[in-house]
Amino acid sequence: MIKKLLGTMSVRIFLITVIGILLTATVVSMLGQRDSRENETRLRDQFAFDRIESMIRILEATVPEKRSEIQDVFKRMGSHVTLGVEPPQNAPLLPAELANLNNLLVPEVADFISLSKASHCAPRRPPPPPGFGAPPPHPHGQCLAVYTHLEDNTPVLIELHYGGHRPPAGPPHERNPLTIVLAFFGLISIIWAVASVATQPLRKLANAALQLAHNIEHAPLAENEGSTEVRHAAKAFNEMQRSILKHIQERGFILGAIAHDLQTPLTRLRLRLEKVKDQELKQGLIKDLTATQEMVREGLDFARLCGGNIHKSKVDLTALATAVCDDFEDAGHAIASSLPAQSITILGSAHLLTRCLTNLLNNAITYAQMPALALHTDGNQVIFVISDDGPGIPAQELNNVLEPFRRLEDSRSRQTGGTGLGLAIARMIVEKHGGKLSISNKPLPASGLVIKITLPLQ
Repeated sequence: MIKKLLGTMSVRIFLITVIGILLTATVVSMLGQRDSRENETRLRDQFAFDRIESMIRILEATVPEKRSEIQDVFKRMGSHVTLGVEPPQNAPLLPAELANLNNLLVPEVADFISLSKASHCAPRRPPPPPGFGAPPPHPHGQCLAVYTHLEDNTPVLIELHYGGHRPPAGPPHERNPLTIVLAFFGLISIIWAVASVATQPLRKLANAALQLAHNIEHAPLAENEGSTEVRHAAKAFNEMQRSILKHIQERGFILGAIAHDLQTPLTRLRLRLEKVKDQELKQGLIKDLTATQEMVREGLDFARLCGGNIHKSKVDLTALATAVCDDFEDAGHAIASSLPAQSITILGSAHLLTRCLTNLLNNAITYAQMPALALHTDGNQVIFVISDDGPGIPAQELNNVLEPFRRLEDSRSRQTGGTGLGLAIARMIVEKHGGKLSISNKPLPASGLVIKITLPLQ
């Protein structure tokens, strides 16, 4: 029951807040008590200073013949005054707690201060009435010995009780800034901890959604970690991922089935076209049929990419790009290549990457006269750049040409036909390798298209 209760996010946030506030209050209380003790010591020292100064002023205002009577009064008040006593030559060191009092008294009021026996400053108490028992003991403290002199240079020793009683209340002492700073940072830490706990699941889901956007087959989230709310959110996210993947696979299966079923009647149609006697009509029909078969083949390829994972192995991209350029040159199409001398190896499918580059270069050759292919590395990424000098693509269509069956009704496609799957297949191949394909026009006044492929270097 307790484990289940502590598994909820609301209880965790509540406990973190309560514990944090209690810890902050404890620290602030401890610092406040320290400030209170320092303030009490300061008031006690000031009280002792005022008392000693008053006694000295009273002795100075009293004629020498009457000072013995004043001494007796002081004795009944717990202070012992002795005239004619010089300060000792060697006296024990003062305790650390009397350092502030020593700075107050010497040399403004006293010549020297020390400690003496506690019996020298005990107040004289009258005997208790019968039946009331012994008088209460003297409060704990120390007997302070103050050596000074009067205006007529008469040496005086004043012994009075110091400590063990609370001094009179003084003005409120200003709170130590350190206490305020620590309290502020304590509350900030509590707020940060609460915010961190509250937003951690959101950050986790955001990262998972970002990875899902790049790879629909990314590993699902752990469903048995975190609080109850986090586990429920992970289960819902994984269910959404499975549903999306299922719809994509079903779409690929449907497309693949249609494309596969079309091959048989298209093959029969090709055989029947061979019997057409009108050569001009025959060539036109065969051309249309060939385009239809190409569309079917590309549809099958697209369906296979939608339907499952790819088998990856080590691929030398430098050798692969060189072989693709050589094949185009053998077919009579020169490719301006800029390839590195060293090998660049990644994990991927050599067949699919070859298909990707071939589709893109075919597209460049179809619409331009000077296609170019460049390959280089940038940090932990491999970058292919395919460019041409064709008419480019309208800016409003740059984000649409990578969609399946998307063709442009402009100078790049009006004369050439095509299935509208070439760029979509290339994009999907790149994404299956964990990369990204982007398209842009060359900056004016130049014309042409630039296709950039970014793959992770492994």
